[in-house]
Amino acid sequence: MGAMTLTLHGTGAGTPSGHRMASALSARFGDGGVVLFDAGEGCSRAMIRDGIDINRITTVAISHMHADHWCGLPGLVTGWSALKRGAGEIEIFVPVGRVPFLERALIESLHFDDMVEFRLRFRELDAFEMQEGWRVETFTTTHLARVEEHARAHGAADRALGYVLRNGPRRVVLSQDIGRATDLSGVIDGAELVVCESAHAEPGEILAMAREAGVRRLIFTHVSPGREGSFSERFDGIEWSVARDGDSVVVA
Repeated sequence: MGAMTLTLHGTGAGTPSGHRMASALSARFGDGGVVLFDAGEGCSRAMIRDGIDINRITTVAISHMHADHWCGLPGLVTGWSALKRGAGEIEIFVPVGRVPFLERALIESLHFDDMVEFRLRFRELDAFEMQEGWRVETFTTTHLARVEEHARAHGAADRALGYVLRNGPRRVVLSQDIGRATDLSGVIDGAELVVCESAHAEPGEILAMAREAGVRRLIFTHVSPGREGSFSERFDGIEWSVARDGDSVVVA
């Protein structure tokens, strides 16, 4: 019990890439249910490419409002409509204050609730339960510190979050976008798996932190074009790798 399969559908960063899609990672469970963490552009097509039935998505969580983390959401929802998804409720967790904007984005995408069987339940992002005893908690990162003042001045979302997936003593951390390596201090202690972005902190610093924190395995994602060469070919004391689109890992 407690097993889940994580698939990295989009491992690219904000800088466009020809071989890495935008941020999207799914957690799939034994009952077939799927939870999607971030919905970068093209996420629905990437999930189908990777063998995921997008009609089995029960929950979507958006960590922050950079476009490469959310703008695939309208395409995903209108895809459900085109695929004739049946009745049922999908929870969509979004940053604080963004529910009206994203509801409107769907209307502007010509998605209308009274024309489909399924229902969307928008909620501001907080802790939530998944299948197989897993629970999602959030932590704040400094990723938006550089634009925080501008975001507030313009009434935009000014907070970025990462995720901690817990099941009893077991912990998996999805960093999403961080501002610096120290955003993970204390968060990754004893984690069996950390899926960490690599666009805004040095991989060597992250690996050293993870080894000190007793992390069993670390996977780098959110890789900028040309960044692959910055990863050390050798780092002892911890199992680590650089993800490619479509990679999966079973947390059993």
